[in-house]
Amino acid sequence: MPYWPSYSDMSPAARRAFLDWMRDGRRNPAYGIGHVFVFFYGLEHRLFVERGDDAALLVREVERLLTIYGTNNPFRGYATTFVTTACVWYGARLPLPPLSPERAGGPEMDIATRLHLGERLAAAPSLSAEDALRWALASPDTYLRTPALRCFEEFVQLWNIRFVKHFPAGLAVNAKSNISLRYRAASAAFEVEVVGPHQQWPDVSSISKPLDKLQGLVAECTDELDTFSRFVGRKPALRNSMVAAAMLPDDLQRTPGLVAVGDFRRRLVSVMGEQGRGSTTAQILFEMAGIEVPPDGKISAAVADDLGRALDSIDVAIEPDRRYGSSVPRADEQVFVFKAQAGGPVDAARTAFTAMRAQVEVAVLAAGADGDASFEELQRTIARIRAASDLSGVEQARLIAFAVTTFNSPPKRARVMRKLAEMGEAERRAIAGAAFAVVGDNPTPDVAEVKFLERLHKSLGLPKEAVYEGLHQAAAARSDEPIAISEEKRVAGVPIPKESAPARALPPAASRIRFDAARLARTRQETDAVSALLSGIFEEEAPPPPPAMADQPATLKGLDGPHTELLELLELRGAMSRSEFDRHAREMRLLPDGAIERINDWSFDRFDEALIEDGDEVAVAPHLRDRIAEIRESAA
Repeated sequence: MPYWPSYSDMSPAARRAFLDWMRDGRRNPAYGIGHVFVFFYGLEHRLFVERGDDAALLVREVERLLTIYGTNNPFRGYATTFVTTACVWYGARLPLPPLSPERAGGPEMDIATRLHLGERLAAAPSLSAEDALRWALASPDTYLRTPALRCFEEFVQLWNIRFVKHFPAGLAVNAKSNISLRYRAASAAFEVEVVGPHQQWPDVSSISKPLDKLQGLVAECTDELDTFSRFVGRKPALRNSMVAAAMLPDDLQRTPGLVAVGDFRRRLVSVMGEQGRGSTTAQILFEMAGIEVPPDGKISAAVADDLGRALDSIDVAIEPDRRYGSSVPRADEQVFVFKAQAGGPVDAARTAFTAMRAQVEVAVLAAGADGDASFEELQRTIARIRAASDLSGVEQARLIAFAVTTFNSPPKRARVMRKLAEMGEAERRAIAGAAFAVVGDNPTPDVAEVKFLERLHKSLGLPKEAVYEGLHQAAAARSDEPIAISEEKRVAGVPIPKESAPARALPPAASRIRFDAARLARTRQETDAVSALLSGIFEEEAPPPPPAMADQPATLKGLDGPHTELLELLELRGAMSRSEFDRHAREMRLLPDGAIERINDWSFDRFDEALIEDGDEVAVAPHLRDRIAEIRESAA
C-alpha cells in the first residue's frame, strides 16, 4: 500500500485484508500500518468535519490503537495530535506531563505545556520557577547535557534555587500574540481551526528572548552538577552517600531534604557529643560516610580527600588530614574530629604551622623513645602548642588534634629526621626545645631518651653538648619545684584529690612530684584548656578563655582525682587497648579492674548503665559522653 493510502486506490486483495482486519476487531499487529491509517482517516473526518456527538468514543478508540500500533513513529505522532486536539476541541483540560529530561520530540512545543503556560500568563504577567523550567524543557532548541540527564532530580532542585536568585519576582514575559491551534488531517484532506478560550491566552512559542535567559540558566545549573555527575557515573552505588553529597553545590547541601547529609551529621554527633569533639577509628568514619574500606585497610589519598570534603561541607575538621600535611590513616587507626567552620582550613605551608607540626612529631618520638609515651607527655606537648603566640586558633586546634592522634600512631623516625635538615636554625632549635619539654621534665630520663636526644641534635646540626646542658637545666628547674608550690598557693582553693592512695615508702623526690598540688592544678588546667580550645577555638577574634576559677572542682562529683583523670584520659583517646589502659591505671596507682568497677558503679548510680565498655579495647560508651559533659557543666 502507498504511504498515503486511499480506500478507492486499494487493490481487491488489500481491501479484503482491510475488511478482515476490521472484522477481527482492529487489534492484530500483523496487518500493515496502511490499514490502520485508512481507518484513522475516517475517525478524523467524523470528529473534525462531521462533528458527530461521539467524540469521547472516537478518542478512546484512537487511544486503544496507540497501545497496539504506537511503536510506528508516524502513526504515534498523528494519533497523539488527534487525541490532544480533540480534548481542546471539546473543552476538556489536558493532563500536564511531569517534568522529565526526556522531551516528546518533534519540531514544536507540546500543546499541553503551551496551553498551560498561556493560561498562567493570562492570569499573571510572570512565570514561576517550575513553569519557566517547563518552558525550557519543552522547547525544541533546548538540549540537556549528561549532568542534567543523569542527575535530573538534583538539577530541578538547583534550578529552583538559582531561578529565585536570578528572577526574584518571577520571569516577566510579554508575548506578542495569542495561541492559535489548527488541526491538519493525516490524510491531508482538510485543515480546521480549533476554537476555544485558549485563543485569548499569550503564546510563549512566539517569543525567544526570555527563552534565551532560561537556556543560559540550564547551562549554569548543568555546569554546577558536573563534579557530582562524574562521581556518580564512576561509582553509582555511592550516589546517596555523604561523599557524593559533598560534591553537590553548597546550596543543595543545605537543603533539608538531603537525607545523606542529615544522617551523616547525626552519626558524627554521636561521636563528638555536645562538646563538639571526639575520636574514633578511620574505619568507622568512612563507613558513616558511605565509603567502603578495602579489606587490607589501606585508604587511598583520593578517598581520604573525599572524606575531608564531606566533613568540610558540614563544618567538621579531621586529623590526620593529608590536605594539611598529615599522612593518610589506616582503617584501624585513630582519627580525631571536631567542629570547625568549613572544616578548619589552614595554610599547611605557613612556616609557623609546619615548624610546630615538626615539633609535635619530634616530641612524640622523644616521648616514645623509652617505649612508654605517657598522657602527661601528651599534655606537655599540648601546652607547648597553646603557648605558641604565632599560631591562629584554627591552627592550634588542628595541631592539638594532630598531637592526640600522633601519640597513638607515632610517625616513622627516619621520615621525621629527614625533614629536619630542611628547617632553618630557629626552627631547629625550637624542635630541640620541644623534645626537651617532653623528656626533660622526667625526674630520671631513660637512657633511650638521652640517646634519642643525641641523635636528634646530630640530625639538627646542633652540638651534642647541648643535650647535657638541657638535661642539667631541666634537673635544676625540678630542684626548685617547692618554690613553684609556694607560687601556686597564691591562687586559693587548688583542688586536691579527696581520696589519697595508701602511703608507700618512696624516695622524697618521687613523692614530691606525684603529689605536688601545683602540678596537679597545672595538669587539670591544661586538660580544661584543651577542652575549651577544641570546643570554641574557631572564634579567633574572641578573647582567650579565662583561667580556671579557684573554686572549680578537680573531680567529677562522686569520683576521686585519679579515677577522674583516668576517665578523662579515656575520653580524650576515645579507646585504647586493655594493656595500655592497665598501664595508665597503674601509673595513677589504681588497680585496673578495680578502676573500671569503681567508674561503672559511679555510672550506674547516675545513668543506670555502665560507662566503660571493657574487652580487647577499653572505651567510653559513646551515648553517655553528653551526660558526662552535662555533669561537668553543672559542677562548673
